[in-house]
Amino acid sequence: MSGVIRTIIVAAMMVSAPMAQAIQADNDPRFEQFNPSTREAGRQTVDYTAWSDMLREIVLNVGFSDRRSARGNPVFTGTRIFTGNNSRYRYESNRVILHLFEDFHTENIGLYRAELEALPDQIDFNALHPNEQLAYWLNLYTVTVVEQMGLLYPRHEFRRINAYNSNERLYDAPLLTVMGEPLSLNDIQYNIVYRYWDDPLVIYGFFNGTIGSPRIRREAFEANTVWTQLESNAREFVNSLRGVDSTPNRLDISEHYQNARPYLFPDWPIDIRAHLMRYADEDVAELVSRDMPLRAIVNEWGIADMTNGSSRCGGAISQTTTTADGTQRDASFCGNLPDNGRILMDFVIERRMRQILNGETGDVYIRDLPDRPNRNVVIDLDVLEDEDEDADDADNSN
Repeated sequence: MSGVIRTIIVAAMMVSAPMAQAIQADNDPRFEQFNPSTREAGRQTVDYTAWSDMLREIVLNVGFSDRRSARGNPVFTGTRIFTGNNSRYRYESNRVILHLFEDFHTENIGLYRAELEALPDQIDFNALHPNEQLAYWLNLYTVTVVEQMGLLYPRHEFRRINAYNSNERLYDAPLLTVMGEPLSLNDIQYNIVYRYWDDPLVIYGFFNGTIGSPRIRREAFEANTVWTQLESNAREFVNSLRGVDSTPNRLDISEHYQNARPYLFPDWPIDIRAHLMRYADEDVAELVSRDMPLRAIVNEWGIADMTNGSSRCGGAISQTTTTADGTQRDASFCGNLPDNGRILMDFVIERRMRQILNGETGDVYIRDLPDRPNRNVVIDLDVLEDEDEDADDADNSN
């Protein structure tokens, strides 16, 4: 059977209303059923429009890093309490606007996750093209991470955190069941994708909810664009400080490369240096080419939201609201935007203005977030995520 498989269950509702040790299981037969090379590829496609619609509503694109380190702690008016992230990487990576989530946002994302989870039982999954299967796994991983972010919020960081309503670590817990097999987020990343797709670009499809990971995109992965999307994420990550940093005598790179080393970089460090050089701009390429030791130690476990898990205003007064399951959450929205989010946006807009003055493309838009009238305004830096999107739009119009 050919055609388009649509995942559409909650799009309308959404618009309207420390990493565990990498698991190596090369001989584990449980994952063999997910091997994309076992069958001749068919012509079916999966339509992820619903997930793209959601992502455009909930993800802030902060643009590319200019490799300027964030220094010191921002000053909040009227308080000495600092609830922000003080990492040098804190102004990099796209953000999920979790401080504006209400219960129905997370519930609808959960419904969509369940739909994706069940999809392989409803079709001949192994007959899908390998690119279709890759896009499926990357989208399922991202949807599950964002759902967990919503359920666990507010949190400052995701290091050594348990999954929601679980005694197991977030990335190790069997949160999913696909084709009868219980799967964790680590299973998807290491035992399926890293195992069966022998290309380092797949690293950049795994946004794990933190600032230090590859960025979350504002559109779903699609089979016909997945490698272009991954390459775009590779350029953003490699040329950011959280991807490639340095000291005068050492090259420091992301821990995510170390986690992928057994699968994708067997001849270390030669393979990883060659990979970085492929996507590095001139300044980063100069760093990578230096004859100095390399360590994969860079990471930032701060949650990739706008407020570092806090909606604290300038003073000491904090209002709370109780959700349906009895959880109390901070509901002090500080007029338009909590201080942490305002400081982030000030930095992002200033950086983007510098980039535009230097001849880079992009536009800044200010828009209201749906369903929050007269209470919150979200400044959406709706910059093109990469220059390839212009070409894609031109191709689609022809």
